[in-house]
Amino acid sequence: MKTGRMDSREGFSKGDDVRRVGGQVADLPEDGVVEGWLTYEYTPTKWYCCVTWGGQYIGRYQAHEIEHATQS
Repeated sequence: MKTGRMDSREGFSKGDDVRRVGGQVADLPEDGVVEGWLTYEYTPTKWYCCVTWGGQYIGRYQAHEIEHATQS
């Protein structure tokens, strides 16, 4: 169950183009768009960044797991 939400956190804001640190994993695309930040009831102090690609859910990541897509 989700407990907290925000649009911006740790240098990443809703609408930012991001990519996963370390490149592509499995069949999921490397690049995505930040949809916002959320916490879960079982980890209320741990914030996750929700990322989508082409409007489809990719996953949730912590700030050290993503970077801005314009970075090299």
